[in-house]
Amino acid sequence: MDIAKVVLRARRRPMGAKSILDAARKAEILPEHLHGRTQQKTLQARLSEDILRAREGSSFYRTEPGQFALKEFLTDPDFPSKWKVEFPARRRTRDLKRPDSLAIRYTMAASLENTTISMSEFAERLNGSNSITTMHPEDMKKDGYCAIWTFSVVRKRDQILAYRIGRYRDDRDTFANRRSIGFPGALAAEDASLFSTDRLGIQDCSVAVLQQDLDLSLATFERSVEQSPKIECVTALTDMDGQLDLVIVVTWESPEWFEPTTKRLSLNDPDWIHTRALPNDIDDFEPWSAHILGLLAAP
Repeated sequence: MDIAKVVLRARRRPMGAKSILDAARKAEILPEHLHGRTQQKTLQARLSEDILRAREGSSFYRTEPGQFALKEFLTDPDFPSKWKVEFPARRRTRDLKRPDSLAIRYTMAASLENTTISMSEFAERLNGSNSITTMHPEDMKKDGYCAIWTFSVVRKRDQILAYRIGRYRDDRDTFANRRSIGFPGALAAEDASLFSTDRLGIQDCSVAVLQQDLDLSLATFERSVEQSPKIECVTALTDMDGQLDLVIVVTWESPEWFEPTTKRLSLNDPDWIHTRALPNDIDDFEPWSAHILGLLAAP
């Protein structure tokens, strides 16, 4: 990490892990014990983990996937502005958003527990009900509200992407180290804009989550209407800890070129599940995925 700081400070531009090590080697500041064929993978993992865990306290940031720069350059007037845009660090799946998180009355969410309705029917139920408001996540339970989540599922024809959740993404015992088929995102008031196609900013939230977690560009979702995430249904699910949440299931049909490699996702055991042959080990999936798999299975 110290070597990365020295190189980035000297080069004054974003660099990948391999380029950083190559520059350090040429400058003869790379210790002998760090020479090896996979050191660039180790460095990239260390930098990514530091950005993920330390957040604002990290000395590094990403300008794009795999390209790192020093935070100190963000306030340097001579540093090119095109490199001052931070590519967001991957989220923990259970991270609720800011004090403007969307919340729904517990009674409304409970009426949908373990059942599903369409988005249009959900919108009708909301009309005139005053069931949705904004509040800090810590106030929801005591005030009788639940969080609202998008759950973005990646599809490719008759396949669904699955992966194993690490504890750095979700430290709840009922979710950590389980398999999942989706990427959760907590809805906040800022997700909805004048350009949103739905009232709550659901598709905008889904795109933001998939961008971060899959290291995809916004252009991937903007090429056509067909490539935008689609709202499948609305439900309410309780995990094994008794926490009830409103879950809006969204699916995204991935391009043919997309493949779930560990290098791209930094997730564990990515794999495709065929919807016509669901896995027998359903208990290996976290609670939301175990329920939603049945909803998305091909007839």
